[in-house]
Amino acid sequence: MKEVTFIRPSLAQEFTKDILTSDTLSRFAELVRTKVADGRTLEEVRRDRVEARPAKQARLDAGEPLDFLPENEVFTFLDGTTMTVKEIREADWKVDGQPRQFDGRRVQLTGPCSEPAMAIGAMNTGQQWMADSEDAAAQSTDAPLRTQRSLKLLCTWTPEGRRALDGAGGKRLKPENEVAIMIYRPRGLHLDDRHLLVDGQAVSGGFVDAWLFLRHNAKALLDRGLPVAFYLPKLECVEDADLWHTFLYEAEKALDLPPGTVKVYVLVEIINATYQLEEMMYAFTRPIRDGRTGKAVPASRFIGPNVGRWDYMASMYRATRADLAGIPPDTNLVTMDGARFLAVYEQYVSDMARRRGAVPWGGMSANILLRATLRPGDFEKIAGKEGAPTLLGALQAAGYVDPKGSVTGKFTPGTDTLPGLPAPYEPQRKQIIGILEAYVARAYNNKVALEKASDDKTRESGLRLAKDGGRRCYYGAWVATPDMVAVIQPVFEKAAREGLLAALDTAPTRTDWYSKELAAGLRAFPEGLVTEDGMREDITITLQYMASYLRGSAAAAVTSPQLKLQLMEDLATAEIRRAALWKRLHAGAVLQGEGPLAGKRLTEEVFLRLLDEETGKLKGKSVDTAQEILRWTTTAKKLIPWISDPLNVVLDEESPEVITAALKAYFDTFVTTGKRLTRVAGADIR
Repeated sequence: MKEVTFIRPSLAQEFTKDILTSDTLSRFAELVRTKVADGRTLEEVRRDRVEARPAKQARLDAGEPLDFLPENEVFTFLDGTTMTVKEIREADWKVDGQPRQFDGRRVQLTGPCSEPAMAIGAMNTGQQWMADSEDAAAQSTDAPLRTQRSLKLLCTWTPEGRRALDGAGGKRLKPENEVAIMIYRPRGLHLDDRHLLVDGQAVSGGFVDAWLFLRHNAKALLDRGLPVAFYLPKLECVEDADLWHTFLYEAEKALDLPPGTVKVYVLVEIINATYQLEEMMYAFTRPIRDGRTGKAVPASRFIGPNVGRWDYMASMYRATRADLAGIPPDTNLVTMDGARFLAVYEQYVSDMARRRGAVPWGGMSANILLRATLRPGDFEKIAGKEGAPTLLGALQAAGYVDPKGSVTGKFTPGTDTLPGLPAPYEPQRKQIIGILEAYVARAYNNKVALEKASDDKTRESGLRLAKDGGRRCYYGAWVATPDMVAVIQPVFEKAAREGLLAALDTAPTRTDWYSKELAAGLRAFPEGLVTEDGMREDITITLQYMASYLRGSAAAAVTSPQLKLQLMEDLATAEIRRAALWKRLHAGAVLQGEGPLAGKRLTEEVFLRLLDEETGKLKGKSVDTAQEILRWTTTAKKLIPWISDPLNVVLDEESPEVITAALKAYFDTFVTTGKRLTRVAGADIR
């Protein structure tokens, strides 16, 4: 096939029968070659949009403020139609809003789906499932394609009315009316695909994802009466929204789908996009002029926006990188209910959605619930398989464990004694104490996780006022693990019963939509201390996450030493922390609080000392590579646009020499030219 080149032919052959079929790829090549009104192809427009981002950042570095668009600015959309910002803001238009099938489903579970078992577990939550090919999905060699295979199996129905995925991994899906409705998140415009070239050029990973999903699954979903919905990530401006709207329209035509079939949520996770939110919503709602007929075709597809603390914070730090007066405080101090810029952002997104009839969705609950009840198997290493039940029984008889398996208040962590322990177990006393302490920590994790998640969603749903006095109004929220569905769902259901979510049907009364005060509030830099403990927290969490990503798992359970919690994080957690570390180092922050480094200026020497010490506490494959990436990332003279870049450059490599050379090439190229090396460049083609 001349027009489409496989970067790794052996891998492609593995998927050509069901995913990368000849017809699918030929039609994709035709799609991305579609020309818009000014003669460029869709893929050329995509490359131009990505390459324009450094120029925008350069203007911010030179002092251009983050601000709303001027009323007299004229947009020329890709179909050739023009409109001023003022016309968009003053026109009487509404978005289509939420497909009826989503009504009453208040929780969206997010996560990767490269394995069928993941898809089954997520679908059986009974709410909504955002199947992810982006931040929670590592771009390892075959993961994006295995994701497409899992999704195709999930969406394909047999003549008997069963999903083709039923029974995979020894599990079954529940009956149709009990399973979650699926939403799909393709990659962002900034990521090139790792597998395909079209006409010798890299192509958008997001375009590849969206096309493969629609080609294989759209009609199957529609035949079952289910919606086709996407979550679109990393949009930065109205031009990005227009590009996606145009691409989806052309994909719908190629597949004989009615215009506007594909509905979209948009993650408002880039600070630049917040200042253009209304215009972006319009770009997904407006009729599109068909390039062949010249007629305006209704293709409204916008559902609503979603807020996200981590990505928004990271983009704030990136966008203000030249302002070294703004130093990011300890990350755990920056909360949605405390930091002014996050509170203003959260209220604004909710209000803007209501203004245009959209359905706003709240942020992520990254908390994890752990098993905190002891079982005989927990003692097998000490007492063996036969003796483990007896040991557990002895601890229950001594009053340290209750009948349900929970550690009781009789046990005091941190002590070296265990009165009442039967003499035969005395030689293993320290090991037993260690197990009990671990389960006390698990119980603490669960208690705090439940409290934090419930309080956060109580605010987002409007059940309580935010600390700034505002009342948020979000339809539902995200969770990272199935266990959290049962925690979050009742909060929003209560808000609905009490009539608080009825406000979604009424426009807010605010009049300051584009005021200078609002613009300043959205970029108000957070205040707080930078401490040694906070630096160590950011370093260890970033290392933990990146090591997991490099092993092929981008939805990673990380441990927070400060909070003493386990959190399920995606790429955003590394993105925000490495951006914060870079700004602190290059601003010369002074470490405050307690610790031997209190009062010292954060120099490269101090940072490298902390990095070495925190790396030494971690074990496992890829930790050393993660350390090398974080060292390069933080000490480089320029802040790189995305942490995913160097991660993807070395993903799948095993030789330390190859990894070091690839990272050096990436950072040397970016620092000297400002260009990003991607995984598909040069010698990677074979």
